[in-house]
Amino acid sequence: MFTNILCPVDFSEDSERALAAALALARSTDGHVTLVTVVDAFLSAGAAAAGADDALHEQTQQELNVLLARCAPGLPPSRVPAVAVRTGDPAAEIMVQAEECNADVIVMGMRGIGGAQKLLLGSTSQHVLERAVIPVLIVPPPIRRKDKD
Repeated sequence: MFTNILCPVDFSEDSERALAAALALARSTDGHVTLVTVVDAFLSAGAAAAGADDALHEQTQQELNVLLARCAPGLPPSRVPAVAVRTGDPAAEIMVQAEECNADVIVMGMRGIGGAQKLLLGSTSQHVLERAVIPVLIVPPPIRRKDKD
């Protein structure tokens, strides 16, 4: 059913859990995962103005490789996700990537790096839900229980 899985990541703990869920879904459906991360347009413009746009892209690729090594050690080569780095508005770029890779589901974290400022869903996940024409699986943060004496 879900064979082309798009997993947006922003290197937050929530996006790491989403990546783990996307990889598990891919294993169970014999699917393929595409990772996408979206670089802020202002950061990209600043890096370009400083002549460091190649360095920014290279650093982003390295961070994605570290994330994959941490979340999916020992993946066989046939299961290694495709990786896309985009620049711009995260929700809009996620939707463009979903179309380009023919995704049939988007698996993403509930909150990203700026999640502490959001009441329920992070703004990116909310905007993706509002725009999506395919299913979106939102992976919530873990439930934290207080120890009862």
